[in-house]
Amino acid sequence: MRLVFSGLENPIELMPGRCSTVEVENQTLFTRIAQSMLSGEGRYATEPYSIWDGEDELRPKDTLLMVDNPLSLPWDDRAYMGSIVKRIEREYLEDEDLRRTVEELQGSLATRLMSLGLGMNTDLGFSLEWDFKRYLKFMGFGVSYQGSKSFLDNLLNFLSLALDSGDKRVIAFVNLKTFLSKNDFETFLEQVSFLETRVLLLENKQDANQYEYEQKRAIDLDFIES
Repeated sequence: MRLVFSGLENPIELMPGRCSTVEVENQTLFTRIAQSMLSGEGRYATEPYSIWDGEDELRPKDTLLMVDNPLSLPWDDRAYMGSIVKRIEREYLEDEDLRRTVEELQGSLATRLMSLGLGMNTDLGFSLEWDFKRYLKFMGFGVSYQGSKSFLDNLLNFLSLALDSGDKRVIAFVNLKTFLSKNDFETFLEQVSFLETRVLLLENKQDANQYEYEQKRAIDLDFIES
């Protein structure tokens, strides 16, 4: 998979298990690229770009998950949670013993809850069709985010969420390195490699350090690539 910007000479390779970093020192160009990628408009963006898998052009909105604020990770991303709920529902339906136990407990719960409406004049009741997905939503099912954990721990947990969901989008972070020490970034890269995640970093500063699982493209103040 490769990312092509009309203003850059060479495409940016997006490989599983590798972090592709684009360092843009010119603040005006950096802003234009960031805004364009966040818009998801591809060829029609302020700074036109396209994404390719072989000879097939991909829709940016279906290919990139943009994280413009790494301090506020999209834990509730619909694609992620939708896939995880479907996976859990499938496993639930395949486990007959578990399903029978849960349905018995659900029946008991419904009976207890119906006692709340004994003083009502209207005939009230529950749907005969028990919806597993709605039940998970009712119970507030989701990622157990813990604010007490370090930024790095939550970041690694977010990569695990992407893996569990089976989502194949490229995770694109804006200025992620701002929040990570050198050692933390190395740990992040090791996890990217282990999970074979595709990651794109858009950074507004050049980093002189070289890392095993990172491939960089630097664009200096004079728009020269290196």
